[in-house]
Amino acid sequence: MSALGRARELGAAPYDRQVLIEYLVEQMRGWRFRHRYDDSRMLSAVRASFDVTDQIEGATLADRWATFEVDVWRRWLAGQDRPPLAARWGFGVWALVISRLVQPAWSTIATVRIGDWTNILPADDPLVLARQRIEDAAQTCAIGHPRSYDQAVNMATRLMLTRGADRLEDLTDADLLIPPASTKGADVLDVLLCQLGVFDRTPRSGTARRRTAPRHTERELALVAGVPEPFVEVVGLYLEAYARRLSDTYPTLRHKASALGHFFRYLQQTHPGVTSCAQITPAQARGFVPAAVELARTSQRTKARKGDADSTTAHSWLIEVRVFFADISTWATETDSPFAAHAPSSVVLTRHDLLDTGFVKARKRQQARLTSTVLDLQREIPNIRAFALRRWHDTGHALRNQPDDTTLIRAERAAFWDWALPELLLTSGLRIEEACELTTFDVLRRSLPDGRLYYLLHIKPSKFDRARVIPIGDQLGRVIAEIIRHVRAYYGTDHVPPVDRRDEHEKKPLPRAPYLLQAIRHPSAVNTNTIRGRLRWISEQAGATHADGSPLILTPHDCRRVFASEHLNAHTPVHVIQALLGHATINTVMIYAKLYPDQFVTDYRKAMRGLYTDVHGPSASKTPTEAEWAEFTASCSLRDMGTHVCALPTGEHCPRGLVCLGCGHAQPKKSALPVFRRMLHSHNRALDKAREHGEPAGQIAARELEVERIRSAMQRAQELTDGAGEALEAAATG
Repeated sequence: MSALGRARELGAAPYDRQVLIEYLVEQMRGWRFRHRYDDSRMLSAVRASFDVTDQIEGATLADRWATFEVDVWRRWLAGQDRPPLAARWGFGVWALVISRLVQPAWSTIATVRIGDWTNILPADDPLVLARQRIEDAAQTCAIGHPRSYDQAVNMATRLMLTRGADRLEDLTDADLLIPPASTKGADVLDVLLCQLGVFDRTPRSGTARRRTAPRHTERELALVAGVPEPFVEVVGLYLEAYARRLSDTYPTLRHKASALGHFFRYLQQTHPGVTSCAQITPAQARGFVPAAVELARTSQRTKARKGDADSTTAHSWLIEVRVFFADISTWATETDSPFAAHAPSSVVLTRHDLLDTGFVKARKRQQARLTSTVLDLQREIPNIRAFALRRWHDTGHALRNQPDDTTLIRAERAAFWDWALPELLLTSGLRIEEACELTTFDVLRRSLPDGRLYYLLHIKPSKFDRARVIPIGDQLGRVIAEIIRHVRAYYGTDHVPPVDRRDEHEKKPLPRAPYLLQAIRHPSAVNTNTIRGRLRWISEQAGATHADGSPLILTPHDCRRVFASEHLNAHTPVHVIQALLGHATINTVMIYAKLYPDQFVTDYRKAMRGLYTDVHGPSASKTPTEAEWAEFTASCSLRDMGTHVCALPTGEHCPRGLVCLGCGHAQPKKSALPVFRRMLHSHNRALDKAREHGEPAGQIAARELEVERIRSAMQRAQELTDGAGEALEAAATG
């Protein structure tokens, strides 16, 4: 029998002090004490510890140890009634632990320097071998602070002692939940155990390990939502039928159960004699309308929100109740329908019952808030994007100067994702759950009949169980390419590795796949809470505000709003925007169309056209002749833009509007250097004033980008030789 097996047998055998001491003396012969007299000091401490356990009731040492931990050990730690220092009271306790005669609780073993005690064990002890395996694996791990590796090794040692494990393979996922959530080193230990093959999965962060909310069945949803017992059966039947006939989207079912729970609890409180849906009358159902409004007021979010008027939460509850009775009344007419016994004799709640209850005004107030929010977003989004881009560039420059600085590596990763996450959402218009489920397989490569390539992005079904495909433009393509590059660099591989993922909304695991959004701080897929937190942080740091001065907190859905409004401004057809966003109807897109009516845009263009004609004359907008077209076509290969020469190929679309000096196709003219100097002086002066006045960081970052572009243009112009400069200008004008 092995030493560990013998120790467990003695711990579970009838308590015999002498046998236990003899076993410990035998074990100490192989321990590596730092000083030659430590063995005698520890033996003395062991005897002092057994003097205490002799006085505790219990048939075995394990029984007495449980009482010792709860009562005696806690008093000793508090300095009460513990043996004198000469007895080395801690030595005896931990001799029992590392010899595996007892299994300590986490609360006990977490208070000691476990590394110091395991250092005295022999080199072939399973605990020492396990620590060495983790330390070796940590040499190739690239996450966390170096100190977190020591914390992970010590946590693994404590867990093995607590669980009585001889090997790392004996640890389970449940064991990682034993330490409190605030314990350092848990995430790194999870990564190392996955790396060693102990867990057959990809690593999970602390939040993912502890988020184990199950996906309830339809009947369980009724109970969880607080539906009273007499109505649980009908609500469960309804949710099952709805999931089978219409949609099994879990958030939808949960929302319906919650609304019905509010209604039936109200009914039980006000009409306790009603115990069946068939007994409900229209008057009783109409009484829930004011009760729902009052309940919604008391249960509104406590966080600050723009505007203090009532939300439309109560209206959504009432809609769900009305649909519930309409559905079961319709389904009850089917042959052998289980709803026949539950359908009321008349329609208990109609659309007219919800009129003149304040919901129309609430929706108008909600629409006004949306209008104001979109206008604020259009003002602040450029500043947020410029601030995020500036931080990423600055941290990247610092990292290139000190490539081995782990602090700078983590800072550059964080700054990159602060730029990439909002850019991905702003350039694609994806819902947050759709963005989280993107994989490298969703980037589709296609070719036109003439051989030109284009790329599409496949969006998995989310809200309406319908997949869609959107084109990948230049901006979106760059963001996806940068994300792939950063994920590869994080793992040090030439591909995006597959990882596990759990659908937080549907409460079910997803297939292992190479998800794009992974490895921000941890080698696992990114969850929606992380994205929301990063967007909130970057908008706060950029100093974004609403028109009234209150902080503007960017959310993932705000990015969809900006995407829709920008496309409407660019005159993208409404039905195309609907397809890009995945809206069920065109009415949702028309919300944004109301913010930018066609008549408003048309009238504005008329006014601008009149001003242009006054300045440049009526001949400026005339139709060019054939000779003028020929002259223009001949010069399209190299165009003179006044301060620079543009070499963009003819027929190619320029998303920058041919005015951005940061464009890679633009070559500044050497003769324009005086103009650039004046521009740089003016922009620097404006930047200094902005810093003096304490403008938000996002606005300052946008100004800094303009200064950087002008300096870049000046540098490229100065690098030209006189001969090359004259040749370029002659080609552009000739």
